[in-house]
Amino acid sequence: MNTQMYPFLRIAIVLVAGIMVGDMLYGHVPVIVMFGVLAVLVCATIVAYTRSNCKKLTTLLLMLDVFVLGIWNVGRMEQRLDVPLNGQTEMYDAVVAERPVVGQRTIRCVLAVAEGRLAGQRISAFFQKDSVIGDEQRLAVGDGVRVVSRLNAIINSQRQQAGHFDYVRYQRVHGIVARTYINRGSWKRSRVSMRRLGVMQRVLIGMRSARDRLLSHNEIHNMSESAYAVVAAMTMGDRSRLTRELRQSYAASGASHVLALSGLHLGVIYGLLSLIFVHRRMRVLGQVLAMVAIWAYAALVGMPPSVLRSATMLTLFAFVVLTGRRQVSLNTLAFAAVLQLVANPLALWDVGFQMSFLAVLGIVMLNMRLSNVETPACIGRWRVIGWVWSLVKVSLAAQLAVAPLSMYYFGTFPCYFLLTNLVAIPLATIIVYTSIVMYALGFWVWMQGVVATFVGWMATLMNTSLGFIASLPGACMYGIHINARQVWLMYALLLVAYLMSYYIERRNITTASRSALDKL
Repeated sequence: MNTQMYPFLRIAIVLVAGIMVGDMLYGHVPVIVMFGVLAVLVCATIVAYTRSNCKKLTTLLLMLDVFVLGIWNVGRMEQRLDVPLNGQTEMYDAVVAERPVVGQRTIRCVLAVAEGRLAGQRISAFFQKDSVIGDEQRLAVGDGVRVVSRLNAIINSQRQQAGHFDYVRYQRVHGIVARTYINRGSWKRSRVSMRRLGVMQRVLIGMRSARDRLLSHNEIHNMSESAYAVVAAMTMGDRSRLTRELRQSYAASGASHVLALSGLHLGVIYGLLSLIFVHRRMRVLGQVLAMVAIWAYAALVGMPPSVLRSATMLTLFAFVVLTGRRQVSLNTLAFAAVLQLVANPLALWDVGFQMSFLAVLGIVMLNMRLSNVETPACIGRWRVIGWVWSLVKVSLAAQLAVAPLSMYYFGTFPCYFLLTNLVAIPLATIIVYTSIVMYALGFWVWMQGVVATFVGWMATLMNTSLGFIASLPGACMYGIHINARQVWLMYALLLVAYLMSYYIERRNITTASRSALDKL
């Protein structure tokens, strides 16, 4: 494979290497020193580009710039999240930043501190459930509170750390710097100014508040609790209603990705708007409106890594369409990764980020190799069989790409993932399409109720089907213990297999071309 064709792939690899090195160097090398090194290298690159004819030197300096940028950027983010926590009681004003989750004894939510020593930071708060009956349960995103509590460091526990999953790292990736337990009488509602919160944080709080109001409006329709939980997770990214049993059922059947927002959801929005503005004269307007709708939806659901990746790739695809082409390559995926990692280098350790990009990478790369496998003649004659075969190839490619990470982080491997995808993906597609109609019919309550009933039936059917698959003997392998070195070895073997198939294909093409020339 010629990497010259994929310049952003090389940049992404160098940037990832820089972020990993920067994480190891943090605390040993001052961040300001790395900023100075970066400034010197950028100046040297500019001089080399303007005064030298040596392209290799300029390229080398550019790669060094990207490498040091990764080191400095991750150090800067780590430094911003490093706050002193002395465990003493302190008072602060905060805003509820994410939808509260009601547990057995506490109500958990994320607070954005607006006034106080940690102003601008996010903390994980656990409200005592029986303090003022019903009051905490009415907490919603955007509500202001004045709290007096102790802010403690986040630690890993045996319950939270399954496999190699690092709960402390997970919290820092999401910008959470501390945890607190809030007793009865130690908090009250208050009007809180959000001036000291970042612009993006204020926008996300506003959009999450709008999302919760939209979900609450549709909660009145006749859906079972489990069906509503799945629909809310699949369409609005709200996983707070998912029970432990439902999560385990989806995980054991290999359908956890269905509950995560991904390119399927954004692709539906993009496809619908593209159909509306299919006329050539309105093509530019259609692409612009599609991008506005996609990024508005991304903000509405809280901009998880998989949605950011899909939104970035669809934005690039819109520009590709406007230039008259229709192909999005590995270069596009690498460019999306570079943008996300420059914006937030800590996202590299987010499990959702890793699995989202690896799944798409597997589909882009491994699916191309599987496409060359000779298929039976009946597949070409029967459209349904061809569709099933395509779904099998895509599922196999994505599962091969994420399986090592799944075993490493969670110690599990779903054995019936191919059967699961044949059931879950069609049902998920129907649910996403009809849910868009359901939300759009907010002005017509009766018709919205009819559509919501159908959506509930589809969600119930999917829950029942996946529950049956999860109950089959040997549905999931548990207790898999592999270390990071073994994960790297698995991906190295996958890369070697891919390169071997690529070069065998190229050799066969060359041999066939020579044979054709000899016959002439």
